[in-house]
Formats: sequence, structure tokens, C-alpha cells
Amino acid sequence: MGGLASCSSGGSNAEPLIPSAPVNIVIDLTNQQYRALRFDNGVVALPVQGPAGTGGVKGILVVRQNASSYLAFERNCPYQPYDACSLVSIDRPTRLFLGDSCCGSRFSLTGQVIGGPAVRPLRAYATSLQGTQLSIVN
Repeated sequence: MGGLASCSSGGSNAEPLIPSAPVNIVIDLTNQQYRALRFDNGVVALPVQGPAGTGGVKGILVVRQNASSYLAFERNCPYQPYDACSLVSIDRPTRLFLGDSCCGSRFSLTGQVIGGPAVRPLRAYATSLQGTQLSIVN
């Protein structure tokens, strides 16, 4: 019923804050399911994991900048984070940016807004690389 109103561009620039959720994930980059992370600008979506939900609010996007630098972002769009359809994914045709098909917001592979209505960047999580193990935490 009210789903369409969530993507409207109302008069206020204020966006609600994304709710907090625990993030404590370690992935092995040699695992085949993460093969996109073997290349610069590769992106992999991780689901919320475990009964305690240790993968963010709606999951995590991991972006490889280079062989020693990875970024991790919340998949929950900062524009209308409480909307059920608020989910950021890699743009399939180009793989050059991240986007939310619900509200139309677009983000660079570094999490910065490149197209509204969102005005806040994606929530970033800390990453650290030890050998082939990538840790993602908040």
C-alpha cells in the first residue's frame, strides 16, 4: 500500500540512519564462490550469516580495489533503510557501480553517492587481510 511513497523524493533531505547490526565475518579468498574478488573492482555479495545475523542488516558487498586492499559495505541503502526493497547490488550490465533498484540511488565502487536520491554514502565496514583470509568487522 505505502510502498510507492518510499521511493518518492519528499521535501526533506534528512535520511534515517541505517540500523546497526553485528558484522564479524572471515572469508577465504581462495574459495570459488569469491572468485570475482581475484580481480580489481570485483564485487561479491555476502548474505546475513548465522542466527545472530553477523553479516550486517541486509548483507555485505565486498569490493576488491587491488590485491592488498578490499572495501566492505552494508547492502542496506542509506536513502530509505527501513523499506523492505532497500537493497544495494552490483549493476549487472556494466559492473561499474552499485545501485538500489528500489529508489534508484547509485554508488561508486568506493561507496560514494553518484546518483540520488540518496545523499549519504554506503555504510563501510573495516577489512583486514591476512594471507588469503579477509576479515570484515564493525
